[in-house]
Amino acid sequence: MNESISGQAASGSNGSDRAKLSIPQEGLIYTWVDGSLGVVEEIVRAGFGFLEDVRVETQERLGATLDLIEGVDRSVFRVARKALVRMDGISERALSSSQIGWLALLGTIRRTSQGAAGFASETVVAVVGERRATQQLIIQQSS
Repeated sequence: MNESISGQAASGSNGSDRAKLSIPQEGLIYTWVDGSLGVVEEIVRAGFGFLEDVRVETQERLGATLDLIEGVDRSVFRVARKALVRMDGISERALSSSQIGWLALLGTIRRTSQGAAGFASETVVAVVGERRATQQLIIQQSS
């Protein structure tokens, strides 16, 4: 089977199943016109076949490009969500550690101040007790 450039079976311009040019007995002008129309028909078929190939390839490539862009968008959002979760974990750990540190500092200050107050109280009691004892000794010696 003869195929033309456009991929379709060759036929005469009048639609008959002839695979060759017109028979020369039909006349020179008719042969030229029929041959020229066959060439023009082949050009038209090849041109539209080419345009169809371009359309199909463009549609496939643009579809693949859209799939790629859509996939990239999804990937970017997945990475952003994972980064958010990780940053939240860091923030949570930092806040927890800071809270524990501050509470330890406040507890230390509280215990230190209570210890200082107790020490001061004991010192005052000791000093006052010594004064009373000294005063009583002085009173006893003067009597």
